[in-house]
Amino acid sequence: MRLAQTRMSRLVEELLDATRIEAGRLRIRRGRVAVQQLVRDAVEAHRRLASASVELRAEIPDAPLEIWGDRDRLLQVLDNLIGNAVKFTDPPGRITVGATPSHDEVVFTVTDTGIGIPSDALPHLFDRFWQARTTDRQGLGLGLAIAKGIVDAHGGRIWAESELGEGTTFRFSIPVAASST
Repeated sequence: MRLAQTRMSRLVEELLDATRIEAGRLRIRRGRVAVQQLVRDAVEAHRRLASASVELRAEIPDAPLEIWGDRDRLLQVLDNLIGNAVKFTDPPGRITVGATPSHDEVVFTVTDTGIGIPSDALPHLFDRFWQARTTDRQGLGLGLAIAKGIVDAHGGRIWAESELGEGTTFRFSIPVAASST
């Protein structure tokens, strides 16, 4: 019963978020966000979902790095991307979540060794309610559209690269926090 309630609540939140994004009313509460902690928290939240034979790891820079964004919403993006990677990566597989500074932004990556995405599907990944027909794994088809809406609201961009049978890499960028000096 508890699992069904959690799934229903998540479904309702996804529908509300999709509606807010469509109406241009997605609420973003910006502040300084420590990149290393954001990535560690996102990875730890999925550690139990990844099976013992799917390696889930974080690759983050040693030097402190901050972005200007809504921590909860950015966790939502990482949650979606990592969740999809877990769903589409069979054992023995590997999922790597990382962040790299690049000029005035940080580029986050979620790379998996999963089944991959057909090249003709890549242009549709971020469309609302769209799902690749080659999978039997179910979902609403809103998660990536919501992730794109959140990243767009932060002034960033999101994209994917994939090769069938080799895995997928999702990347998104978020502006760095201005120096306080």
